[in-house]
Amino acid sequence: MTSFEFAAPVRAFRPLSEEAYDQLRSAILGGQLAPGSRIVEADLARQMRISRSPVREAVRKLEQEGLLEYLPRRGTVVSGLSRQDVADAYQLRAYLEAYGARLAATHATELDLARLTELIHCMRTFAVAQDLDGLVTADVEFHRELCRVSGSRHLLQAWETLNPARWTMISGLRVSDLSLEQIAERHRPIVSALESGRPDHAETIVRTHILELAERVLAGLDQSAA
Repeated sequence: MTSFEFAAPVRAFRPLSEEAYDQLRSAILGGQLAPGSRIVEADLARQMRISRSPVREAVRKLEQEGLLEYLPRRGTVVSGLSRQDVADAYQLRAYLEAYGARLAATHATELDLARLTELIHCMRTFAVAQDLDGLVTADVEFHRELCRVSGSRHLLQAWETLNPARWTMISGLRVSDLSLEQIAERHRPIVSALESGRPDHAETIVRTHILELAERVLAGLDQSAA
């Protein structure tokens, strides 16, 4: 059962399901709901003073994002993460995005590079405001754009199946030795590598970017376990 108290929605002009989604997602991102915490729709609806229908919609959306999962005999809980899950996900991302960077180094237009630079600026803005949710959204969009710029539709589809929003969220929560500003700034060398037009260089920079982050995330998981 959830132990975190949720408030009643105050912005009536937004769909109630979006309000419920925002509150639940923020509680997970902020650590108020730990992995394994049960999500009871009736309790949430009562706390938020809304019907169960919008809560159910919010829960289903978070399940699709991988932040919640349904377990037999337990019901819906905040998703847990094994060390192997994290390691596998980042290894796969490293292969996919490094290949994407190799292609993007010769495909990226000035408009593409400007869009990537703009997303770094967005990450910086969210980082200064200590807005982890906003930073996660901009970070995921940056890497999605990198895959899109590669020109490979199959690459982008494969990348999407990894649920990148979930792993980017984990990065922000678990990398305790980097500030949010540093996480944002780590993306600048990627744009510079694409601007160089050298496929080998771009591939190496992106692979290093992801695998170094994986090491930090795994270290954070190990520290939490200890």
